[in-house]
Amino acid sequence: MTFKLQIKKPIPIIKVTFVLTVITVICYDFYLTKTNPDINSIAIPFAFIALTGVALFVESIFFAIIFYRHIASTRRILIPVFLLTSMIPIYFIYNWYSDRPVKIPEPGLLNVSFAKYQTDSKLIIDNYLQTAIDDNNIDEYRDTIQTASIDTIFYSLDKTRFFAIIIAVAKDKGKVKYCANYRIGRLVSDKWELGKPKGNMWISCFQSVDILKKELRQYYYKSYSINKSSDKPEIWNDNYIFDFSSPTK
Repeated sequence: MTFKLQIKKPIPIIKVTFVLTVITVICYDFYLTKTNPDINSIAIPFAFIALTGVALFVESIFFAIIFYRHIASTRRILIPVFLLTSMIPIYFIYNWYSDRPVKIPEPGLLNVSFAKYQTDSKLIIDNYLQTAIDDNNIDEYRDTIQTASIDTIFYSLDKTRFFAIIIAVAKDKGKVKYCANYRIGRLVSDKWELGKPKGNMWISCFQSVDILKKELRQYYYKSYSINKSSDKPEIWNDNYIFDFSSPTK
């Protein structure tokens, strides 16, 4: 004798499962906030939406398979749930695809003399220390700066503009961190007019110089071509970066 399970009314099972899933995720998020006080409370709602969406998306597919004989009655609940929650995996797939590392070009020949590069580096660092650091060595982003140096200066091919990445070594509660800052320059009457980019910047701190360099290069080479490094838009044409409306003195 064989036993065959027959479910004549799958809709209540589906509804109860969906409700239990939502309750479980709420309880899990509540548990995380209580056991991990360092978790950013702003991230909790996003985690709830993501976990709930992925769970309901998988369950809608699962129920469509096991209740395929009842598709005429279950589709009115499974199809809307599937369509609504499918945005979550699509979002994660899109972000995974967008966050794939790009190939960083090998360093090319410096298109200015090394002496000029050193002179410009000093000019940029002096400008940063004079315009962004107060008497207590605290910069505009509230970091206590110990030292500052140039990571890279990118010069335009015609040598009339530059984009400089600054590495500021800071201390936060006794821990050393490495923060990114920037200066832009344009040639006016054979002298550099310096400015601070207005947008499309990644202002952040990192645990090491190597991580800072790796992450920032990925960030900019994903979005821009730098002196024909790729088929992306040239960084020199970005008016949010090269906005000299408030030049630094």
